[in-house]
Amino acid sequence: MYESSNIQASQGSAERVPQASARGSASWYSQVATAWGAAIDRQADKTAALAQQLADGKDEPGAALQVSAAAHQLAFISTAAATASNSIGQALEALGRKQ
Repeated sequence: MYESSNIQASQGSAERVPQASARGSASWYSQVATAWGAAIDRQADKTAALAQQLADGKDEPGAALQVSAAAHQLAFISTAAATASNSIGQALEALGRKQ
């Protein structure tokens, strides 16, 4: 089996995506899922940090809008991850039926 390249999203994802030695012989599908999970984790951390600012008393309209925007970005990333995973799964299923 071939070793695919390290899949990483932007903005400092190296700390969230396991390197080749840590992954071992993980499948490319597992690597894609890990990358999506890392992106979701980063956005959830960002959303939680912004929400904590609100809880700490920075309850300005701009701060509330940033929390709302971050939450919408998290929802978008989560939906994209689920859609991509389902699409890949359906394609693999179709490929399996043809063989």
